[in-house]
Amino acid sequence: MKYNILYSFRRCPYAIRARWALVNTNHLVELREVDLKKKPNELIEISQKATVPVLKTSLNKVIDQSIDIMIWSIKRSNMYILLGENNNISQEIFDLIEINDKSFKYHLDRFKYASRYNYQDLDKHRNAGIEILLSLNNRLSNFSKKGKPLFLVDAKESIADWAIWPFVRQFRLADIKKFDQNHEIKFLRSWLNYFLSHKKYPLVMKKIEPWTPQSQPLIFGK
Repeated sequence: MKYNILYSFRRCPYAIRARWALVNTNHLVELREVDLKKKPNELIEISQKATVPVLKTSLNKVIDQSIDIMIWSIKRSNMYILLGENNNISQEIFDLIEINDKSFKYHLDRFKYASRYNYQDLDKHRNAGIEILLSLNNRLSNFSKKGKPLFLVDAKESIADWAIWPFVRQFRLADIKKFDQNHEIKFLRSWLNYFLSHKKYPLVMKKIEPWTPQSQPLIFGK
């Protein structure tokens, strides 16, 4: 059997969400962990951007955007409900993802990796990130008051939850103590913990050696 191939990097939030979608839609792939300082030629040849994640399907189709990999896996498993029950819900879902991928990621990078940017702006970017997290927390708080599950859109698990939690995880890792003691985002912390304590989380985050052409195939998703 020829498997789909996923080029990935364990800690990259884009790659995490791609792996999360694949494993939760029951797709098996050959997982190739990439050493970002020494990218394999096989990755560079199939993707001009040459950054993870990149999925090469068994039909030789190349998908090199994480959201597109997620949508591909969801549609192939007929789990369309994750994309929204109607156009309005779907628009809400993808609007949240866009805010995460553009605004939140921008501030996250400059907070978590301040040494690469400007230490003097660290607090500014942390505070901007917190504002976005507070808006997510407020959504969850409203659902909690109604006794509904803690998911971001319509109190139902969707691709928005799957796409955003790896980035919130990164924000937490930048200052775990402050994040865990921030009562203002208590609902968001509960939401994040759902994923961090999920039975599939260890599989998605398992450490593996970087892939080389000599490596034995590693099938991910079992």
